[in-house]
Amino acid sequence: MSESTPPQSERPSEAPAPSPSGTSVGSSSGSRAVYPDRRPPRALRLFVEHLWLLAAPLFLGLFLAVVSATNHLDLSYLPSPRALQALAALAILMLLGAGPYYAFRAQIDWARHDLILYREASAALRDAKRRLKGSRSAGAARTAVEAAIADLEQAIQSEPPSRVHAALDELDAALNTHLPSGKKGATREYTESIGVAVLIALFLRAFLVEAFKIPSGSMIPTLQVGDHIFVSKFLYGVRLPWTNIKLFKHTREPRRGEIIVFVYPQDPEKDFIKRIVAIPGDTVQVCGGQVLINNQPLRRELQQGTCEYDDYDEDRPLGSWRRVPCTSYREWNGNETYLTVHNQGGGAPAQGCGPATTIPAEHVFVMGDNRDNSHDSRFWGPVHYDLIKGKAWFIWWSAGEKTSVRLNRMFDSIHR
Repeated sequence: MSESTPPQSERPSEAPAPSPSGTSVGSSSGSRAVYPDRRPPRALRLFVEHLWLLAAPLFLGLFLAVVSATNHLDLSYLPSPRALQALAALAILMLLGAGPYYAFRAQIDWARHDLILYREASAALRDAKRRLKGSRSAGAARTAVEAAIADLEQAIQSEPPSRVHAALDELDAALNTHLPSGKKGATREYTESIGVAVLIALFLRAFLVEAFKIPSGSMIPTLQVGDHIFVSKFLYGVRLPWTNIKLFKHTREPRRGEIIVFVYPQDPEKDFIKRIVAIPGDTVQVCGGQVLINNQPLRRELQQGTCEYDDYDEDRPLGSWRRVPCTSYREWNGNETYLTVHNQGGGAPAQGCGPATTIPAEHVFVMGDNRDNSHDSRFWGPVHYDLIKGKAWFIWWSAGEKTSVRLNRMFDSIHR
């Protein structure tokens, strides 16, 4: 992505003839700041240029610290508690940065001034070469622009900042005189940069990774209501946006035990998330709480101790959280092992079994880990490969009842 030309108001104003001690640069208030007529140390330039790399993880850490400190409080009466927690973290970050900034303000401003100057010089070179390439000018006009370009390139490589200032103005003058049209404005530069960033984001979302929120308890205990997850979208092939057409779908076949996001077969406007229980060629049958694959029951073990989970009742007008008692089993299928839950006292095998279903080619049979709270393939049949959006990857955010945040679930891998 090309760097943008800073707006004219941000460009350091031209200094008078440099003195041995430094370069004088005008400020917006009319006063003049004096910087040494040499480049700041490389380490200082790199620090100022990439300060955001330090600030981003620091902000995230402070945000999580604020969340942890306020997690026991009920902030649900506030209009946007998460935003307020983020603002508190941002305020702390600014306070932490204020002291070092004012202590080293002269050095930081010097480096910032240098970065703006050299970025503008590089952007001016790119623009000049583009305009020269598309121009039919010849003779003295072309020679003048080429000479100004060469002079600025040399100044960037070896001359002090005052020389770069002068060479940049010389190039501006040559362009305005000999190639007055076709110059990109700052607004166009920014618009193009933002457009490229948006296209990259859309490409990543369409073909590589997409974020989803878990709205219901059908995958409890593996996924909780309020979990936010990332889904890998290329593992089972590339699904063309806004269609059910999938390319390279047999490069990596879905496997038993994997959790997938797919388009709900009965309503293409909805996305569901379930676990694959059976794959093409399998015969699956459910007998009470016991799943049979090819007439063999899946291995599972009853879990001892208290079993409870938090569920969200979407059927009520404003929704409500409730604590649900349950019975839990650990189940093995394929290369995955996971916990399933059933209504309290349920989950035992039953003599009365559901119909046996043989999975056709390019289909999978899916079920939720919350077996008594799951609308799944037992009701609407197997899911076609073309409807699969991707494989669940990891949890990046998790919030439960009121404003509680499940810090222990963040960045937790979904497949063990």
